[in-house]
Amino acid sequence: MQNFTFHLPTKLIFGPGEVKKVGVEAKQYGEKALIVTGRRSASAFGIIHRVTDKLEQEGVAVMVFDKVEPNPRSSTIDEAAELVRNNNIDMIIGLGGGSPMDAAKAIAAAAAMNKPVWDLVNHGQPVPPKITAALPIIEVPTLAATGSEADAGGVITNWETHEKAIIGSPILFPKVSIIDPELTVTVPRDYTIDGGIDIICHVLESFFTGADETPIQDRFSMSIIRTVMDYLPRIIEKPDDIDARSQLSWASAIALSGMVNSGRGGPFPLHAMEHALSAHYDISHGLGLALLLPRLLIYTYRARPAKYAFMARELFGVSPDKSEMEQAEAAVGGVIDFLKLVDRYITFVEIEIDDSKFEEMADDTLRIYSRGEYLDNPKPLYKQDIVKIFEMSMAGLP
Repeated sequence: MQNFTFHLPTKLIFGPGEVKKVGVEAKQYGEKALIVTGRRSASAFGIIHRVTDKLEQEGVAVMVFDKVEPNPRSSTIDEAAELVRNNNIDMIIGLGGGSPMDAAKAIAAAAAMNKPVWDLVNHGQPVPPKITAALPIIEVPTLAATGSEADAGGVITNWETHEKAIIGSPILFPKVSIIDPELTVTVPRDYTIDGGIDIICHVLESFFTGADETPIQDRFSMSIIRTVMDYLPRIIEKPDDIDARSQLSWASAIALSGMVNSGRGGPFPLHAMEHALSAHYDISHGLGLALLLPRLLIYTYRARPAKYAFMARELFGVSPDKSEMEQAEAAVGGVIDFLKLVDRYITFVEIEIDDSKFEEMADDTLRIYSRGEYLDNPKPLYKQDIVKIFEMSMAGLP
């Protein structure tokens, strides 16, 4: 296990109905808030009004910015940051799924530093940018997915250059996150499923790519994955199952909080490839992960079969009497079976993506996320490997 420092300064308030505390919490950090949200659901289901009412009851003035796209764009964030500066706003509240929450962090930094947000995003520059200031941030997730409520980073898209990259700094930890599972009930079925896949991938990638001899972290990962596999189908069948929603919401917050990966580390090659994909095609992040995940597993499992065999035993109950490679293959099969169960075993053809940008997407992936000619992975992923995984995603696997 690696040496590590675990730091999570965010206050997490969890449980059904806890959104009522947003005003009391917010008034500790400022007098005028910008609520950052998406274009439809939070408004359509009255969630914005519930939040603004609680803020105003505590004397916090409110402005709403409801233009955030599913893959938040740098131009949109710059527009919001200018609004913040021109209206003397002193705190940012992200209300929604990962996109509004990530955008809230980016707006908080861009407004405080008076810079275009793309100057603050690490998109392959020789010297990564340093964020030195940000307004206080509060997050109120309405989707169990990205875990942005409990980390210090976000993902931003430059649509003009078709690049999708990370903004991050300890300064961007939310002051408070209010995780109210009731707010996730109105999320459409597809986004709920995509969110569940995202949670799984947050702990599955580093499980395969991180250090050896990390039994606590590895079993923690298996527990989070099992939780999603158990409760996501329940939510699909009964969307208003608050207990199931609560389990998914807590899994989301924990998965990328740093707790699971401390001492294990590990790069995120699947996320890197998906960012290039959705930067060009603007699809849901979770959908892109679901599409690429089984192909990456099949392409690389032979490079580290012991990890896959561990997963097969812990997660799918595969007998240890089988050979290590048989167990590893069963683990890959188990993941594919789950994707089929939740209608996320898909192909590029089904979502009308052709092979015309595979080379460009592979170049983007390596330029932004690699430290050289390949992505770190048990089987290093060079350009030709990334292209091959994209090609495998055109059709179903045998």
